Amino acid sequence: MTDKLYYENQFLEEWQSEVKDIIQEKDKFLIVLASTAFFPGGGGQPADKGYIDDIEVIDVFEKDNIIYHVTNKKPKNNVVKCKLDFCKRFYYMQQHAGEHLLSAVLYKLYNTSNDGFHMGDDYVTIDNSITNMTEEMVKEVEEMANEYIYKDLPITSYFVQHNDLENLELRKKGKVKENIRIVEIEGVDRIACCGTHVLSTGQIGLIKIIKTEKYKGMTRIYFKCGKKALEDYGNKHKIITNLSKHYALVEDEIVDRVKNDSNEIKRLLKEIKELKGVIASHTVDDIIRNDNSHIIIIDFSNKDFEEIQIINNEILKRGEYITILVSEKDNRILFSNNSTPTLHCGKIFKENLWRFNGKGGGNEKSAQAAFKDKEDMFKFKNYLIGLLKEYK
Repeated sequence: MTDKLYYENQFLEEWQSEVKDIIQEKDKFLIVLASTAFFPGGGGQPADKGYIDDIEVIDVFEKDNIIYHVTNKKPKNNVVKCKLDFCKRFYYMQQHAGEHLLSAVLYKLYNTSNDGFHMGDDYVTIDNSITNMTEEMVKEVEEMANEYIYKDLPITSYFVQHNDLENLELRKKGKVKENIRIVEIEGVDRIACCGTHVLSTGQIGLIKIIKTEKYKGMTRIYFKCGKKALEDYGNKHKIITNLSKHYALVEDEIVDRVKNDSNEIKRLLKEIKELKGVIASHTVDDIIRNDNSHIIIIDFSNKDFEEIQIINNEILKRGEYITILVSEKDNRILFSNNSTPTLHCGKIFKENLWRFNGKGGGNEKSAQAAFKDKEDMFKFKNYLIGLLKEYK
């Protein structure tokens, strides 16, 4: 059994320990120490990282009350110096304590529970049973959670027996039957948890909900605590400041200006599309006037794929045609047919496109493909032309 120093002192960064065992598994070593401050992961919290005698600890896990430290090298000494990546540990403690506090506030205000918890490197999520979380609710939850942070309430932990649980008012009943560890925020929350946490709500620093979304009949809440929340504020403040300088506006006027610009861009894009349609119509007039065949094959060197799609649609409106149109600008081919029932465009692409390193597909009447290499594109185009000889 490994002595778990992270429960005695969650702020311990460096210590010495005796090596009790080393197990080699392929190219990795599983090191067992007499005592460790490396948390092996659990309760939604990732495992710690750090070093054992300057050897990087790449993972930590627990099995049968023994904690294994995974490394790429084998330590030479029987007594080793251990160093925790405390920046990452403190991040985990802030986020984990913040999750307890946020969940307690949700329970207090709306009598909801969590059914999922994920702690990532950039943000934390909880899946809460609340079905529809409004902006007003987000504001209310944030304000109450941060009020508890300002009060700097003690966060304590202790072990109890299973029989003792009957006398404890817990936010959520745990599934563990032995070695039950309770984490308590004074006067606010009490729950079973195996993770590491800061010593008071004040050390959480700040809780900021980033966004919410519906998830499997619940609400997934994205949030950040402490330093990460401050970094998020700093990044967003920088964006707003830059926009304010760019538009020469005060901050409160930026949203309306961006909305107006967005509407203007949509209007201009619609106008451009209409103009492309007019140009396409004139282009098709010239094509049909100069080509009496029902098979039309054209390479466009300066038109993008969207433009040749518009041209193709206009051609097919004028009559029954087979078309092969190429956008050299985008390295893409469009193959269409509204005149010959036995010619299946999508099937031809599905069966043959791979031989020319192209990607695409389609249906009976139309198919398209993209190529990295122009040479492959033109080889496929020539292949299609060869197939069409019997339809002339």
